[in-house]
Amino acid sequence: MENELISVVVPVYNMGMYLPRAVDCLLSQSYNNYEIILVDDGSTDDSSAICDEYATKYEGVRVVHKPNGGLSSARNAGIDNAIGKYIIFPDPDDWTDPSYLATFMTLHEKYQSDLEICGHYISSDNGEFVHNTQAQEVVLNRQDALELLMSSKAFCGFAWNKLYHLDIIRDNGLLFDTELGMAQDLHFAFRYLLAADKIAYNPTPCYHYFQHAGGVTNTKTPLTPRKLSGLKTYIKIAELAKEDFPKAEAMALSTIFNMSMHFMYIFYDSHDTRNDVLADLIENLKKYQAYFFANPHYSVSHKLLGKMALIHPRLYYLMKKALLH
Repeated sequence: MENELISVVVPVYNMGMYLPRAVDCLLSQSYNNYEIILVDDGSTDDSSAICDEYATKYEGVRVVHKPNGGLSSARNAGIDNAIGKYIIFPDPDDWTDPSYLATFMTLHEKYQSDLEICGHYISSDNGEFVHNTQAQEVVLNRQDALELLMSSKAFCGFAWNKLYHLDIIRDNGLLFDTELGMAQDLHFAFRYLLAADKIAYNPTPCYHYFQHAGGVTNTKTPLTPRKLSGLKTYIKIAELAKEDFPKAEAMALSTIFNMSMHFMYIFYDSHDTRNDVLADLIENLKKYQAYFFANPHYSVSHKLLGKMALIHPRLYYLMKKALLH
């Protein structure tokens, strides 16, 4: 197996209760040539002290302390400080199997790919399951990978299931977009794929993604600016895809409709009174409806809900609420 250095960048903000588990798992990797960069993004709990303790105890652990700037800012600091040939971004509240890094390097050695992607588990307080919709190991070209990134939940936009190559990142001036509060991982992955020729995927799960009950995608949490910023992410992706990748563009635009419909439900369910927010969501439904209804990945029943959201938004909410309960 190729023995090049991997920079493992962990963005940390007030994750003291989870961080030791994450770092201990990373320190137990079967692949032995890696550095761990803990980016303390202005934590106000004991995370800073925990980071320093690991750096003192383990030679392969470094800490970058910085003022709070958000997830994208923290990951960008990791890119700036990385000295490896490859880089990956596990989250501090998740954990990894010992085979995590080795899985990527085995893929790269086998296919000489420009990006390696692994399978993962989804964990919660209710248990854990394997999250794969692409069952076989596969090698893809740029166009197919972009379309799968936008349509397949197996690939996802997450930064923790992808081994990026630092030469591609730096040659193309890639950084995480600090203007985006949601799905910035997907935006970064899309821009990276525009510069990649060969993408390798192994569905074997080796990462444990912990879903918190009150996460930003939860329907019970209100429409925060961070949550709403996900719409901007897909608008930016559609613009990137417009010239050369019309299928990926159509998928991004159909997602804007789908997200707006989802956000409309949250709007009514949280008793939101911001008429301008509702007006923007309705406008998105009107603007992108053709892409949504043409998307084969949405079921007939889901498209019927989409029709109702267009005709009568509040009745759509009441119907969906009845279906959910």
